Amino acid sequence: MTVEFGVFYQVYKNKNAVTFVLDNFRQHFPDNPIVLISDGGSDFSEHAEKYNCKFFMRENIYGNQENKYHPLYNAYRTIEWWKRQKLVCEETGQDYVMILEDDVFVKAPFNIEPPFQLRGVRIGNNLTPRMSEDVKASSGIDASLYGMCGGSMYNAKTLLSIYDDVIMDIENNMDNMILKDAKNYAMLGAVDANITYHFAKRGYKYEVSSWLGEVREGNIDRPVIHQWKKHY
Repeated sequence: MTVEFGVFYQVYKNKNAVTFVLDNFRQHFPDNPIVLISDGGSDFSEHAEKYNCKFFMRENIYGNQENKYHPLYNAYRTIEWWKRQKLVCEETGQDYVMILEDDVFVKAPFNIEPPFQLRGVRIGNNLTPRMSEDVKASSGIDASLYGMCGGSMYNAKTLLSIYDDVIMDIENNMDNMILKDAKNYAMLGAVDANITYHFAKRGYKYEVSSWLGEVREGNIDRPVIHQWKKHY
């Protein structure tokens, strides 16, 4: 099978889950480049060697018992997440990047059917009305749904092309927007909403994928399942 995408997989300490995810992924995609990033957690060098991944250790941004971060990110943590995406895009060199998480079960091979910008789950969540208004004012497109969870993919070339502008936008605006109007902008601290918002502001739409299902959706016959909690 032709290699169509690379993989971003942020890990922490759950080695059983990482083994499950990578075992299943490698059964169907033996050659796709994977970047493992430990979010201030355990050393996954042995997993990287076993599953032919590149491994990087980074500071914790998700939150743990020591730093007690709020679940929603501020600008600093969000920028660090974007930096990790840039790293993965550059390290994998593919046109697309898939997001793996500890609760993703890759059951079968699939074709990604390019081109696209963002593809994720069907149900997902909704941007706030103000965020949708920002998108409309900036790019003219309608955007409400986002679902960039584990198993979703984004266009790596697009991310690299908008990266500097997005980082400047986050640095200059995000914390103040949340401070002044948390009801409408706190959701920017959720990275799946954040990437959808910033892609859409620049004219790049979110779509529903054909390969990705979720346990809550009941469509677990898809090649990739999110919310598979057996090792999570």
